[in-house]
Amino acid sequence: MKPVSFAWSYDGKRFLNVNGFGIPSDKMNTRQPLQPSNTPIVLSVSFSTNKSRFTAATSEGIRCFRSDNCLTTYQPALSSDGGVAIAEALDDRYIAFVGGGRAPAYKPNMIIWWDAVLGTELHRLDFHEPVIGLRLNGRWLVVVLHERVVVFHYQEMARTQEPTPPLDDAVSSKEERLRAPNMAGSLHRTDQNEHALAALRGDLLVLPSQTLGQVQLIPLNGGSKRVLPAHKNTVACLALSDDSTLLATASEQGTLIRIWRTKTLEQIAEFRRGVDPARILGLAFSPGNRWLASTSDKGTIHIFDLKPPDPATVEAAGVQQRQNRKSQSYASHRLSGTSTNEAQSSISGGGRSSPASGTYQGSVQEYYGLRPVPISASPPAGSGSGVSALAALKAAPWAPKVLKDIKSVAKATFSMGEDPPHWQGGAGFYWTTGPDGRKRKVNNPVLPLPSDPAGKPPKGVVAFKPRAQKIGQGEKQSPAAGQEAMAADADNDGATLYVIGGGSDARWEQFDLLPATDGLGGYGLVYRGFRRYLTKQFAD
Repeated sequence: MKPVSFAWSYDGKRFLNVNGFGIPSDKMNTRQPLQPSNTPIVLSVSFSTNKSRFTAATSEGIRCFRSDNCLTTYQPALSSDGGVAIAEALDDRYIAFVGGGRAPAYKPNMIIWWDAVLGTELHRLDFHEPVIGLRLNGRWLVVVLHERVVVFHYQEMARTQEPTPPLDDAVSSKEERLRAPNMAGSLHRTDQNEHALAALRGDLLVLPSQTLGQVQLIPLNGGSKRVLPAHKNTVACLALSDDSTLLATASEQGTLIRIWRTKTLEQIAEFRRGVDPARILGLAFSPGNRWLASTSDKGTIHIFDLKPPDPATVEAAGVQQRQNRKSQSYASHRLSGTSTNEAQSSISGGGRSSPASGTYQGSVQEYYGLRPVPISASPPAGSGSGVSALAALKAAPWAPKVLKDIKSVAKATFSMGEDPPHWQGGAGFYWTTGPDGRKRKVNNPVLPLPSDPAGKPPKGVVAFKPRAQKIGQGEKQSPAAGQEAMAADADNDGATLYVIGGGSDARWEQFDLLPATDGLGGYGLVYRGFRRYLTKQFAD
């Protein structure tokens, strides 16, 4: 068969053969798309400072959502097309982000400070190495690099253009103050920080130390740095409470989670997530510091109680519950047995009466085993005053530590997504010819992420629903003096959690922690549902 040659036309609209016969290019399906252009992927997810919003850094830019109903609040039109690898929102106005992905919109070593009101870039910070993480609040911007962390102060910036549309007449554009991180405050050394570990609350910054298993607590408003030996292995996850009084840490083994007081560095609790090693994806405190949530790559979320009830009260309630669970047949048998014994005792007169179980002392023959003990003298089975075998084993000094550890009060499963191995797009493999002339299949490596060298999609980003926060119009914010008390009281009634995942199968999930209604006490974790937040939006 004679070979036939093909070529594209000059304008690229037709596919030609040697005979000049043309086929329209839009009618030819020569290759399936590796990643549909209308399906962005999420490279990172983060909650805002007050947890009322979350921001997704995607392969096509940035999208901001409400945390309570997952509706889109803002999607800026950036000055450059491409992907964003890191995005952190301070509030509804300011966003800091870094370019990334297969086609970055900006350099990975450049931080862009964006104003959502003006719809433009206010400031940028250029570093000589890739930025792998950002943390910010109303006073500080923390830039996480591979082996160091740089802290910036905010400064007032001069306006370069008028907002579109113009601001309200009551607010003069000249009087409005623009803020941006423009002055370096301090620099702190860390160990190889591949997962961009850092926690910022108020004026307290927590970072991994240069020593294995240690973390450093840095007061940004002045004071000496303190070092805390948290684990024997590398610290893999850490989180601060909203009031910065508690610190949660977990090692790369992922079996134990420890709670520390930031003022005294005292360990106040240690929780066991499980026995099998796992990677802790996220840690979060409830607003009232009653609950701690933990997510892992096992696809499970655990809730730990930081203020458990008194053990004596729990044991008394358990004894009462066990007594109430006794069957009616056993109660009737006990009553009938008692009446029979009393009748026999009254009829026998001077003869030997049946021994009573409460006052019977036994005999010499029974002591030496020459005569069996009467059944009526034995305590009834299942007595509520007894101690279970498991409780006795836990109380033994030689019992394994795993039995004595405090476990979660509730747990549930969340979605880890259905992301393919090469979820960021691109071919998973290619063919090449080896030295022997044979074709060989070579797998393409997965592109790394700034905070994950393995390039796995972000999953298990967890946060509790904020209490007394101003989210929408008509909602009033409580005074600061009473917020902590209100949050602590609300924690006793349960809490609401949000778990967010990224990648090509990006989901928002909601869980409710509710008190049990079976009379036994405790709490249960109820799954409320999920949404794929990059697709259609539905209002509640």
